[in-house]
Amino acid sequence: MNHAEWRDRIIHRNDISSRITHLTNGDTVDDAFETLMKILEEKKLVGGRGYISGNTSAVCLQEAPLSSIGENLIFEKALRKDNNSNKFRYRAFGLRFPKPYIYKKGGRPVIYENSKQLKDIMPQSEFWRIVDFQLSDMDNYVDWSHEREWRVRNELTFEYGDTEIIVPSKTYYRRFIEYCEINDRMDILKGVNGIITLDSVFY
Repeated sequence: MNHAEWRDRIIHRNDISSRITHLTNGDTVDDAFETLMKILEEKKLVGGRGYISGNTSAVCLQEAPLSSIGENLIFEKALRKDNNSNKFRYRAFGLRFPKPYIYKKGGRPVIYENSKQLKDIMPQSEFWRIVDFQLSDMDNYVDWSHEREWRVRNELTFEYGDTEIIVPSKTYYRRFIEYCEINDRMDILKGVNGIITLDSVFY
């Protein structure tokens, strides 16, 4: 299958995407926006260790259509409420990259499996790809497969032409433009492939 045939197949499906999304985080919505702008100014995503097995950091992304990204954000919000927690893993700000681009950067889908069993057969250098998955105990299911997660080891550098920007609403769309104008960063605004407001996609 060549690239055109692969792309044609994705165009005719609503359950897969040709893009992979990284969502940013912050203690508040404004913090998440500031994190997005810092990433854009540095043109770099730095890997984390918080949910990663082994000793390797990784940048986490989701291989999901935008409608599913919206659903995941709603699920994340409900999860924090159910657990009486204000700690979000991600918010509605982020960057999207073409899937072949992330693949060429070394990004790969995670492996959903019982982490203890998988660690017995995988080399430690690949533990960063493991996401725990357990459905045997009906009182303690572990299932994050709805995120369709991909990871890139350590860090991901990019150019503006490689990415699209995600913001939650027209309010932050305007803030993004104003930030670029006030801070003399029109190179960001002119360089990115597009700006997506999630509320126009999902609501």
